[in-house]
Amino acid sequence: MEIVNDADRLTDFLKNATNAAAIGGIVVIREDLKNADKRQVARLTDYFDVFRTTDADGNNAGLDLYTVDQIQNSAFVEQNFLDFLFVFSKRVFPQTTDATITFRDFLDKTQYTNTGIDAYEWMFGVNFISPGGYQENLKIIKRFGDLKPGQTMLDIGVGIGGGARQVADEFGVLVHGIDLSSNMLAIALERLHEEKDSRVKYSITDALVYQFEENSFDYVFSRDCIQHIPDTDKLFSRIYNALKPGGKVMITMYGKGYGEQSDKFKTYVSQRAYFLKNLKEIAEIAKKTGFVNVQTENMTPRFKEILIEERTHLEQNEPEFLSKFSQRERDSLISGWTDKLGYIEKDNHNWNFFLAEKPFSK
Repeated sequence: MEIVNDADRLTDFLKNATNAAAIGGIVVIREDLKNADKRQVARLTDYFDVFRTTDADGNNAGLDLYTVDQIQNSAFVEQNFLDFLFVFSKRVFPQTTDATITFRDFLDKTQYTNTGIDAYEWMFGVNFISPGGYQENLKIIKRFGDLKPGQTMLDIGVGIGGGARQVADEFGVLVHGIDLSSNMLAIALERLHEEKDSRVKYSITDALVYQFEENSFDYVFSRDCIQHIPDTDKLFSRIYNALKPGGKVMITMYGKGYGEQSDKFKTYVSQRAYFLKNLKEIAEIAKKTGFVNVQTENMTPRFKEILIEERTHLEQNEPEFLSKFSQRERDSLISGWTDKLGYIEKDNHNWNFFLAEKPFSK
């Protein structure tokens, strides 16, 4: 704890650790943050992730994030949900002058800043940053069918954790929630530590990188996240391998429609670093991966309703919003919601649903 609160000593430690490791070597750091500022895990993840130094061979070297995992022994035995293992590998990185250095860095410095997350939560509802909040998420979750206590779920893009804790509370399901945004997961972890719910655990990691145990989850769920992931084929393959035979995957996602895309929509997609697919493409990838009983649905009409409801809620409660946030945040949300409604009208922006099963072995 003494080192992480001293910037100079922490930098020296990272330089020494990076220099000591071979290229591809693993660096593991354990840090118990239960007595620290509860958002410290995000700050440390950011500091470690973007740290670069010139190693003994003259390389621009740094630590490539694999995961930040909770230590389960601490959670179960001590009810301490803020004891972490930071796991990295040493890599050589190209020199860059970009404002953001890694994709996690991009997420946390653009769409998911602390203020941005808080404003989104105000719009969507407590513990949620996805359209419709608690009730909409519960309605979607119930489309899995008969969830049973003790079953396991992987939640990809768990955000600030509302959906994971909802599934644990409503159905007794054990949830492993992952997200690449350390800002969002710091909030999820803080609230989990307060609630002491060992049915839920979180990892700050990339769904395309983390090595999940094969055939280990009854369900894989993702709410409005996978548009951030560049390789849908690889993602679906990893989900397939992680699911038990007979397990189900359900995803809602931002997608592209079939209308001619406006320049404004193309700019929006580029600025958000989205990788949008239409429903036909999602179904094709799912079937190619090996999933069966593939169902898809265009939920854009419901998305339109939610956007109007949420925009109206903000317009009717501006004094409350402005007591917490700036006029700039208010204007950004109003224009963002209005722009999405425009994209929907031109069939540029869709809200898509996907449900499928992993078959039993023959």
